[in-house]
Amino acid sequence: MPRYLERSYPYLIPLIAAAVFWRAHFSYPTGQDILSASITMGAIFTGFLATLKSIVISLQSPRIENLRKTKFFGLLLSYLQEAIWLSLLFCACCLSGFFYDPLHPPSWFGVLWVFLACATLLTFHRVSSILIALIRNS
Repeated sequence: MPRYLERSYPYLIPLIAAAVFWRAHFSYPTGQDILSASITMGAIFTGFLATLKSIVISLQSPRIENLRKTKFFGLLLSYLQEAIWLSLLFCACCLSGFFYDPLHPPSWFGVLWVFLACATLLTFHRVSSILIALIRNS
C-alpha cells in the first residue's frame, strides 16, 4: 500500500462514514448501553495498544535493532501513538455521552461517535497489519 494511502485511510474512511451518517439523517441509538459498550471497546484497544507499544520498544532482536535504524520504526511508533490517542478520545467522547439526555442525544453526537469509532478501528487495523507483516517477514 502506498505510504500516502497508509497514512490517510484511517481518517478518510471515517470522514466519509460520518458524512453518510449525517447526510442520510441516521439517528444515534437511544439509551446508554451503546456508550458503556463503546467505552469498554475503547479501553480494551487503549490497553492493548499501550502494551504493544512497550513490547515493540523493548524488543532486542537483531532484526528489530536494524529496524530501529530506519525511519520506518519512528513511523510505526507514530502510528501506535495515533491509535492510542484515538482510542482514548473515543472513550472520552462516549463518556461525555452520559451527560446528555439518553432519549434525545444531540444530532452531532452520532456523527462524532461514527467518526471516532471508525477511526479507532482503522488505526488499530493499520498498526496490527503492519506488525503482522513484520512478524511474517522476520
